Amino acid sequence: MFKTLLVMGMIFAHVVQIVQAPGDVLAGGLSNVINLISFSGFLFAFGWGTALSRRRDRAGTVWARLKGPAKILLAFYLSGIAHLLLIERTGWSGTRILGVVTLTDLPGHSEFLASFFVLSLAMIGIGRWLGLLAEQPAILALGLALSALSGCVQIETFDLPWLRILFSAPNNTYFPLAPYAMWLFLGAFYAGKPEPFGRLALCLAALATYGFLAVAMTAERPPARFPPSTLWVVGSALFLLLYRAASMAIVRRVALPRFLTSPGRHVLIYLVASNLALFTCQTLFGHPVQGLWQAALVTTALIAAIGMAIEAVSNAMQTSRSPVRAAPT
Repeated sequence: MFKTLLVMGMIFAHVVQIVQAPGDVLAGGLSNVINLISFSGFLFAFGWGTALSRRRDRAGTVWARLKGPAKILLAFYLSGIAHLLLIERTGWSGTRILGVVTLTDLPGHSEFLASFFVLSLAMIGIGRWLGLLAEQPAILALGLALSALSGCVQIETFDLPWLRILFSAPNNTYFPLAPYAMWLFLGAFYAGKPEPFGRLALCLAALATYGFLAVAMTAERPPARFPPSTLWVVGSALFLLLYRAASMAIVRRVALPRFLTSPGRHVLIYLVASNLALFTCQTLFGHPVQGLWQAALVTTALIAAIGMAIEAVSNAMQTSRSPVRAAPT
């Protein structure tokens, strides 16, 4: 359910950013809050899921674990090339498409997929130890400190463009993994814990989010999203704990139908399919969405349509695989 909430929020933010007419302060503000939460939240969920899978001995073979990165890479290619063709309208530029294929050119609304591809590759080798290391207070504190420090440092010279996926750089709109890695560690730390959070964690999260909001509302230059400052990265702390608490409470108390949890089980399909639909909509109609409620309706319609398509394909595949019974004679 945690990932379902994140997917729904990200699709709404993309609706506002891609097809909504500018000028709606409320929708724009809500989109900014979702931007604050989304990437950190997905890293938290990734650490949570990775640690749980290793504890339950569900790591699988190396080849089986390569399927995840391969799917993420394919999702990035689809979304990135579609952005080039439909939003940037570069045409079939061989140079740009080669840049996408080699991860040296990360088009808009697709950059996060490249970061998760690199992360998922890394987890093939080190994921088995992530949960164990996060359980050691000294190692966890060191990881959090190094991640926070990396958000205060920008490296200006890169011989390899791929390094921008790992570290912050000036004039960079990517999602570098190092500053956000604290949420990967914390997700692994909380994996399997029966309660959403303790009092100390709640106080620290509230303090971090309050500090972010105070600076954002009073400073001449608010905390930077690109490249991400440490204050931006920790600003989502309280929201993420509340997301975790809400998702755990819903799962424990309500028997949700599979249709409502589909976005969390098919994250890549929802994000890529919604991107393709929104890119096409902007190309054909510009910015037809007006206001918060229309954005919410479009988001709901997109999620419902993708969910029904997944269900239809799943049913068709099950029908084709089921044995055909011979007619009685």
